[in-house]
Amino acid sequence: MSSTVENPTAPDFEIDHPEEFGRYFLDNRREVGFYLDLLQKRSCLVTAYVDKGEQFFLTAIVAVDPENRQISIDPPPAEALKVAALAARKLTLVANLDHVKMQWRLSGLQETTGLERPALSAGMPDQLLRLQRREFFRLEPPITQPLHCGVAIESERGAASTLDLKVSDISGGGVCVNAPTEMAEDFRPNALFRNCRLDIPGEGVLLVNLRVRKAVEFSALDGRHHLRVGCEFVSLPGTRLAMIERYITRIERERKARDSGLAD
Repeated sequence: MSSTVENPTAPDFEIDHPEEFGRYFLDNRREVGFYLDLLQKRSCLVTAYVDKGEQFFLTAIVAVDPENRQISIDPPPAEALKVAALAARKLTLVANLDHVKMQWRLSGLQETTGLERPALSAGMPDQLLRLQRREFFRLEPPITQPLHCGVAIESERGAASTLDLKVSDISGGGVCVNAPTEMAEDFRPNALFRNCRLDIPGEGVLLVNLRVRKAVEFSALDGRHHLRVGCEFVSLPGTRLAMIERYITRIERERKARDSGLAD
């Protein structure tokens, strides 16, 4: 479960700025282990940045062993990048658990063969950054009940076609959708799409206006490249916002019930 990408611009990690984000750091071993274990149980995607971040790969947590202070992740499929990860001074790992961004560091990775599948293992991190920076609660829809958004695209000749795009996260402020890379020009920043059809399980179909704020290319687990397009709602009526918030609350409540073992 891994995919590789070369990152032309080294990212600026919040974990490197304790003077600004110090209040979001967790250094209690039990708390750190709890959230890493939750990321594993949820099968959350994790982005692993090698050293300064010039290269990165998508991965997931394979195992968390708090007793032996070990954590294991999926290795990248490319042998050259696996070698780079094993030789790296540090790996910076970034994930999202519901609406909260998480970052932590691993070092001294080694190949592990004692698990059900090959993995890279390292000592558990001493601290973890939990950072909430969005105004609205952000939710990643369940894999078993995906969200879809129909976006009308007008061609140069004036003909309109509707794209059925998968929603990767949703909040009261907007949605993030996955789009074909060849349509990057259509999803340039500030592009406005009116009367998009947002199909929300259990709530119905909402008509929403979307404005593109950011579009970033990424490589999915199947090796295909896509655009991750972040959009904000424009002039969203209160009744439709209430439906979105009701959906988010319901899904989050169901997830917490499963995590606590209270779900059916």
